[in-house]
Amino acid sequence: MNMKKEREDNLLNSSVNRRTFIKVSGALASATVANQVFSKSRAKAECVNINQPFETGENCPDDLETADDIIYSVCQMCHSRCGIRAKVKEGVLVKIDGNPYHPNNRDVDENNNPDRLPYNTSTDNAVNHLGRVCLKGQAGIQTVYDPFRIQKPLRRVGPRNSGQWETISWEQAFSEIAGRINELIPPEERDDPIDQTIPELGKKRNQLAFSPGRSVEKEMSERIWKHGWGTINYGLSHTSVCESTRHVANELITWDPNGSKNSMGAGRTEGWQADILGAEYIIYFGSNALEAGFPMVGMARNLMQFKRNGGKYVVVDPRYNNTAAKADQWVPIKPGTDAALAMGIMRSIIDLQRYDILYLKNTNSDAAAEDGIPTWTDSTYLVGYFTDDNGKPFQRYINAKEAGISNGTTVLDNDYVVWSEGILRGFNDIKHGELDVEDTMSLDGVEVVVKSAFRLLKESAMSKGISEYESICGVQPGTISNLAMEFVSHGKKAVAMTYRGPIKHTNGLYNQLAIQHLNTLIGNYDFKGGCTAGAGGWSHKSGVVNLSKVAGDPGHEGIRIDRAKTFYNQSETGNLFTGYPAARPWFPFGTHGNYQEVIPSIQDQYPYAIKVLITYWNAMPYSVPALRKVWEETMADETKLPLLVSISPVMGEVAAWADYVLPDSTYLEKFSVPGIPWRVNKGTSFQRPVVGKFDGSPIGDSGGIGNTIPLGSDYTPVLPETKSVLDIQIGLAKELGLPGVGADALLNDNGDPVGNLNNSLDWAKALLQNMEFNTGVSTEEIISKGGVFDNPGDEYTGDKLTYQYGNIIRTFNDPIARTIDSVKGVYYSGVPQYLPITHSNGNAVSDPNYPYNLITYKTVHHGQARTNVNPWLMLMAPENFVEINAEDADALGIETGDMVNVSSASNPNGIEGKAKVTQGLMPGVVGISHHYGHWEQSSRSMVIDGEPTGHDPSRGAGIQPTQIMRTDNQYPNVSLQEPIGASCSFFNTSVTIIKV
Repeated sequence: MNMKKEREDNLLNSSVNRRTFIKVSGALASATVANQVFSKSRAKAECVNINQPFETGENCPDDLETADDIIYSVCQMCHSRCGIRAKVKEGVLVKIDGNPYHPNNRDVDENNNPDRLPYNTSTDNAVNHLGRVCLKGQAGIQTVYDPFRIQKPLRRVGPRNSGQWETISWEQAFSEIAGRINELIPPEERDDPIDQTIPELGKKRNQLAFSPGRSVEKEMSERIWKHGWGTINYGLSHTSVCESTRHVANELITWDPNGSKNSMGAGRTEGWQADILGAEYIIYFGSNALEAGFPMVGMARNLMQFKRNGGKYVVVDPRYNNTAAKADQWVPIKPGTDAALAMGIMRSIIDLQRYDILYLKNTNSDAAAEDGIPTWTDSTYLVGYFTDDNGKPFQRYINAKEAGISNGTTVLDNDYVVWSEGILRGFNDIKHGELDVEDTMSLDGVEVVVKSAFRLLKESAMSKGISEYESICGVQPGTISNLAMEFVSHGKKAVAMTYRGPIKHTNGLYNQLAIQHLNTLIGNYDFKGGCTAGAGGWSHKSGVVNLSKVAGDPGHEGIRIDRAKTFYNQSETGNLFTGYPAARPWFPFGTHGNYQEVIPSIQDQYPYAIKVLITYWNAMPYSVPALRKVWEETMADETKLPLLVSISPVMGEVAAWADYVLPDSTYLEKFSVPGIPWRVNKGTSFQRPVVGKFDGSPIGDSGGIGNTIPLGSDYTPVLPETKSVLDIQIGLAKELGLPGVGADALLNDNGDPVGNLNNSLDWAKALLQNMEFNTGVSTEEIISKGGVFDNPGDEYTGDKLTYQYGNIIRTFNDPIARTIDSVKGVYYSGVPQYLPITHSNGNAVSDPNYPYNLITYKTVHHGQARTNVNPWLMLMAPENFVEINAEDADALGIETGDMVNVSSASNPNGIEGKAKVTQGLMPGVVGISHHYGHWEQSSRSMVIDGEPTGHDPSRGAGIQPTQIMRTDNQYPNVSLQEPIGASCSFFNTSVTIIKV
């Protein structure tokens, strides 16, 4: 029997049942993979491969490995984007480990000595070394060999969501989709305004939207849909479901008023993380580093080394998670009260005068440099109290011109103003200002109250007493003072850090600001053991090829369907976008979009109708709070959305409703340059196919393609009639006649042609050319090592980080203080504060018949919304539970294993799941993990070409809490949401629990 032919025929046969698949994939991946999930690593002394010792304490490479068997790429099983080392034998992926060159996978050993491979280590030597990778990364094998992957393009033949499909060719798919788009938005009308009476809406091109969910190929999607088609809706991505408000708050803290054409400016950095290995004390607010950190593998490993180094950390979270279990202190807190705890700590620090006065007094970069400090703040800048033309009060910075300050060319009209030794000065004219200022001054003949930014922050912190803050949070008396004293006892080596926990609330932006400014009070930015903005990487977007430059770019303008990045009440015509409340909320600071608003806005056709929606890596009705009902109502009405196209490797919750499903390949069959998130090490990863064929020759096959890439050849994925999202978009663009693809489509900065763009290999070549140009490392070496990385030991320069932010930190947020909320019609506050949980109109979220607070969380076994297709991961925890505090469970008469119904005011019918009684939750809090409760993903059968497909009901095990999450009273077809950063709320739903 031809075993190789049998293998090719059966690996992706959708008739294979779960038990057979586990056997098949287990044989492919070797028994060592499954064993490594459950068994302890062998001792270092046992690890000998060929003639060299293996020194990481991980399971050893086997003696059959050679450098040609090992292919380096990037994991996409979660958003950490770790480097991977894929072992491929006879064209089959049999093992995934970590890339030992990559800073996510290795950095220091237990003695704090660098153990990451220096970049100049040869791949022949590197074959004897493994990097660490988590269980999700290892289970990626089952993503590419999923027997239920979609194998050919599908066209709907029954009603939407009927589960009836027929296969068509790629040529037919591209032709029909392009034809339908041209019917709905005719080429001759694309440049016409959507509505001539409201020119702000933009052109009819905006009626095509691309929603990539999560995407690491955004340079291509932006090239096609932003610069080729010309829609303002070119990237309606998932980030508001994840952490957009955290990004926005950090951007506001580092706001650059000259960074954008409009008055909101642009952020210099979107994220801060702790330099864990250099720190001595960390307070984690709602950040589960050991299970859900970003990047989890590197962060978790660093945190345990931090503990070995004598560091102490605290976890502030309603749930006793794995990170809390290893912590020196767990502080259970009422959901949504993070700002109260942080403002209490801030008050305590200010009361004790334990903040860094010198740091906060510095007015500019020269002053900071004199003191050897990389950053400075706006703490001394003066802020005025004003009233607008409608009598509404607001605050803003004052400037030198209106203050009447002039000193030749030294002081500019728009300079910030500070008090120094009783004299009003421009901030660049003096190095130290007065910190705690309140006064009145005449500005343009009007008496105005002015205060320093620090004074405003101080007043906000002092607005409540410590005991009141503790009562709001539900923490024990003395907790706040003790945390404050410990926090200021480590110099610059203490950090307060957040993730989703504090920001997925209606008050999330102020939660983030309050916590982040604990770091500002001690001035730890860019210091070893303090806050890092991350080292970043080398550019892959320009150099030889400018990836975003397109000859014939039609431009993109207008208002996005989600109203992100656009101010309300600025209509030139004045006949639509005026008055309060707005017809739907607007999000001028939503720099990362508003995912939860996309479908409700399409349903309401506000501010205009969408005719075509193309999705990729998108699980909207599953992952967005309270969206399933709205999604199904909207998709069922084809007048609301005439054409829905889904690019997906599996039949997910979005694809099931599509008119066309275009089968995407997996991350193990794609090219990309994913970033390295928030590490203190600089690096640029390169993701490439590790399986499939180049010019018909299998990767990893004997005598075939090893760890090289024959650029200029054709690539075929494991399933030959699937395509990568790169090739799908190129194919659609060609059929639509868009610029930016085809012969001589790739341009340099000057607009000169430098290459063709006909397929993903052309794109990969451009990526590599740019990386080689910007790093000086050859394309061959980049491919062979999975990217370009700095060397271990380059992280620090003296007592500071080598890679620094080195700019201003703002305690007062001028752009939001100048902005009126589009629903409530009042100005936002420019300083952090504690706010209760409210609907968008300002009314308190109060559901007295639903006494418990629902929270969700991420487990280490899963990532995002797709890992239920990996049997190894599902077998470790086949379902999730309704987790209930033991005290609450006793009062309800509920025991572990009982079936319970959990419902909310927005979904009185509720969802049913098994109870799990625990001491690991605050009383009054109910926890349900994410990842489970799918109703698609091949958990039910479809009909393709008249034949029922195979399916696996276990993929639909458990429950998904988004279905019962609270909707907004003002706009009942969208979830509760945070109005400035545009996050949806995951943690503000009140529920009741009934034993079934």
